[in-house]
Amino acid sequence: MAALAALAVACGEHDVSRQLGARCSDSDECDERCLPPAGAYPGGFCTVICDRDGDCPSGSSCAADSGGVCLFTSDRDSDCGFLDAGWSCREVAAKPQGTVKVCRGS
Repeated sequence: MAALAALAVACGEHDVSRQLGARCSDSDECDERCLPPAGAYPGGFCTVICDRDGDCPSGSSCAADSGGVCLFTSDRDSDCGFLDAGWSCREVAAKPQGTVKVCRGS
């Protein structure tokens, strides 16, 4: 019970789901798309394809990675701790333009 409470607090505003944030190795495990396990996505990452922030679930932004995918928005490394080891706050190219800080692997 205490572990579940700690997990809920650690997730804060971010809800990990088959739509966004769940670990995966192929797209059958996600609602839309899986970014397979690699340095940028430790453990794999379920996501949604996007062209702008409005296409993304709450708490995420449209990053230009892989042609445009939603990633959890962050301000500091601790914002990404709910995703487990290997994730940190990174500034990446945003879609359609500019940059955005998101949770991404090293």
